[in-house]
Amino acid sequence: MQTLEAIAKRKSTRDFDPNKAVPDEIVDTIIKAGCQAPIGAGKRDSLHLTVCRSKEILDEINESTAAAMKMEKRDFFYGAPVVIFVSASEKQMAPGIEYANAACVIENMLIAATDVGVDNIYLWGGVQAAAKNADLCAKMGIPEGFKPVSAAAIGYSQSSSAPARELSVSLSANYI
Repeated sequence: MQTLEAIAKRKSTRDFDPNKAVPDEIVDTIIKAGCQAPIGAGKRDSLHLTVCRSKEILDEINESTAAAMKMEKRDFFYGAPVVIFVSASEKQMAPGIEYANAACVIENMLIAATDVGVDNIYLWGGVQAAAKNADLCAKMGIPEGFKPVSAAAIGYSQSSSAPARELSVSLSANYI
């Protein structure tokens, strides 16, 4: 698949088949793509990836998120069998750059996942509750001084894949 084709075909999946595993070699390919992302000031040691296949940990994050949001428990990961958390060092060179860096890493992973036929979605909400729970961060193996900032859920949709969209300028834009 060509890059622009993968970008056009990528869509957010919210109906993963929790029983269909993503092979390790495909997860590794997706991780490698994420590691090629541009990182502000080249500070690659300011980010950490956690690959979570543990339903127990994901369930605990769901419970923590629902409690923090004062809502009924739901699956913030949409049944995905793999969630890749991007954590950032609390010591950053500029305010908010950790979110930009994580977004670049995740976008590379989402496009790579689409390229190899794996469905995906960018996650933020459930991740924020996990970041505030020190016990969960410890269970997830998040290094000391880091906090999860975003995640990518990957797996296979229970419904059919969407056809590629036509690339277009769909955001407000001007040319000067």
